Amino acid sequence: MLERLREEVKKRVKKKRYIHILGVEEKAAELAEKYGVDEEKCRIAAILHDVAKEMEIKEMERICKENFSDELTEKDMEISEILHGFVGYIVARDEFKISNESILNGIKYHTVGKKGLDTLGRIIYIADAIEKNRDYPGVENIRAEVAKDLDKGIIFEIDRKINYLSSVGGKIHKNTMEMRDWLAENSNGR
Repeated sequence: MLERLREEVKKRVKKKRYIHILGVEEKAAELAEKYGVDEEKCRIAAILHDVAKEMEIKEMERICKENFSDELTEKDMEISEILHGFVGYIVARDEFKISNESILNGIKYHTVGKKGLDTLGRIIYIADAIEKNRDYPGVENIRAEVAKDLDKGIIFEIDRKINYLSSVGGKIHKNTMEMRDWLAENSNGR
């Protein structure tokens, strides 16, 4: 099944994106083993996380308006970086017949996160940010934190994202902030 998914996704994305997807799959499998999550499910979510990334923005908007108008704001609808995860959920469910909600949510929330996201979803979220092909200031520090503690590593990554976005006048998605606060709240006792 995994090889079939890889082949299907490879047809839909550019080579550079496909290399990234394989990097996310590799990192997700590594983290699945470390944090006790089903490796195959993590691999499926990782392979499909960017399946909709190169879809036309108008098509993504249409799919999101039809399926997620209760969850996405008008402002969200203008940001393809957010939409492709939600559209990926629909593609995985409808075209690839993925019915496991954990896998689907891992795909859906891989860019913005979500308060209460299960471990598989958090693994896909962070694997996307720190796979071996990612190269940005601080990525090595984030990788090191994730190796020690998944949730604290995610908090570290979100804090970096907040600093970066505020330096360029960007805005962090409310889901990401809610996930950060939820993780911080739950990791204080550890």
